[in-house]
Amino acid sequence: MSVQLYSLRLVQAVQYENDQSWNFPFNLYPFHTLYLVRGGDGYVQTGNTLTALKAGEACLIPAFTLFSCWCESRIQKIFVEFFLDSPSGVNEFFEQGAFTRPLPEGQVERLTALQPGSTLKENMRFEGELLCILSMFLSDTIPPPAPGLARLRPLLTDIHANLGCDMQLSELARAHGFSPSTLSRAFRRAFQCTPKQYAQQLLVNVIKHEFLHTDKTVAQVAADYRFCDAYYLSNFFKRHMGVSPQTYRQSISRGGISGARMIP
Repeated sequence: MSVQLYSLRLVQAVQYENDQSWNFPFNLYPFHTLYLVRGGDGYVQTGNTLTALKAGEACLIPAFTLFSCWCESRIQKIFVEFFLDSPSGVNEFFEQGAFTRPLPEGQVERLTALQPGSTLKENMRFEGELLCILSMFLSDTIPPPAPGLARLRPLLTDIHANLGCDMQLSELARAHGFSPSTLSRAFRRAFQCTPKQYAQQLLVNVIKHEFLHTDKTVAQVAADYRFCDAYYLSNFFKRHMGVSPQTYRQSISRGGISGARMIP
């Protein structure tokens, strides 16, 4: 009998420790984020839901979830960013917001001791540990959409699929039966932001992912996301990130993520 399995694609896994400077009010990523909390007093907020990050727990933030995160004094965690491809093609985590599960004793220590990237065996063991953790977040049935998001889901799918600087949100809205004012109200209720802010923040983070994990030039990324040229992309990136793409890429290559250490 042939059985289709989940496929995990790891973006990065980082040991992280920081103080009150870990304060990010507007986050939106095309991949899932998993926090494995070791200590501190951190929080994640999605919509009107506040989730405390407690030592010994895992917090999963699904892809395309708009969230804030901060701590009052310090945070100690491993954060893992990943894609998870399911046999059905359905994103089981979509629309659930951030949610937590207690970790089995010793699981974080086992992950920390592994060295993904060193050998195939270590890679498989690391991914196996992660899949065990993620299985705790899956139910036997697909949960119903969160209130207020069911009608937005087809539109969100189109935004994710057509991401680029020339995206016409008004055209997408009309295609899905929304007037501009109705869509704006629906987005503010669901995400506490406008459709334009949602799309732009997602575009910024997708471009960050390109600079972090590919060797593409600024011009190549600009062409991929339909910017006029590299200069236009650089201005867009600097307006949102405060630094140019070149400076951002150089700071990452020098280990410029404050408080972070890649595993191993």
